[in-house]
Amino acid sequence: MILKVVLIIVCVVVALFLLSLLVFFFNLDMKMAAKLGDLLAPHYDKIKRDRIV
Repeated sequence: MILKVVLIIVCVVVALFLLSLLVFFFNLDMKMAAKLGDLLAPHYDKIKRDRIV
């Protein structure tokens, strides 16, 4: 019983580690941030600015 739980935990940790290596290798975090920036830019461009000069 305990061996099965430990094996599941080890598998989850290894899977998360491999997923983080995949994200790092292909630079997926910055690619996602660039896509979100392109997607959100029109929204922030439409916001009325309150500039006090």
